[in-house]
Amino acid sequence: MTVIDDYIALQPEPQRARLAETAEALRSLIPRAEEGIAYGMPAWKVDGIGVAGIVAAKEHWAYAPFSGSVTETLADELAGYDVTKGTVKLAPDQRLPKTLLKKLLAARFAEIVMVPDPKGVARDLYPDGGLKAKGRMKDGELHGPWQWWRKDGTLLRSGTFDRGRQVREWTTYDSDGNPVSVKEFGR
Repeated sequence: MTVIDDYIALQPEPQRARLAETAEALRSLIPRAEEGIAYGMPAWKVDGIGVAGIVAAKEHWAYAPFSGSVTETLADELAGYDVTKGTVKLAPDQRLPKTLLKKLLAARFAEIVMVPDPKGVARDLYPDGGLKAKGRMKDGELHGPWQWWRKDGTLLRSGTFDRGRQVREWTTYDSDGNPVSVKEFGR
């Protein structure tokens, strides 16, 4: 049992069934996401950033995209739902279709991909939420150390940029993490 499963087990029916169903769908769509509790609800995070949450309420249950603009972006697809800026509210027995869940996740990923956070760190993601690349940006250009990962999560390459230009040592790794090539740039 996880903390998410523990939360779901405490909820009344039919919300419990809808939450469990949605949790399983999220686990299949973003299997490498970190699971936990955020803002008092089950949450899935990618590289520390909230991308999905579910919560039970007395008269409904809700999906939270951890963004105020995802519901605006998908306004047409969400036209038949009770939507607030930060949640999609559903009747206690209402299902959230997996196709819509995929769209909600894709819209959230689009917001966080290659957009530097307050610390200047940007990331690229695979569609399943796995980290594809991560590093710093400065004035819209790759700047500083960067790393890339394969779809299975193993490190592929690492190197450094100076305002978008490759510099210093760049290393490519095999799937066991052993360096297979090293190349110098800018010297």
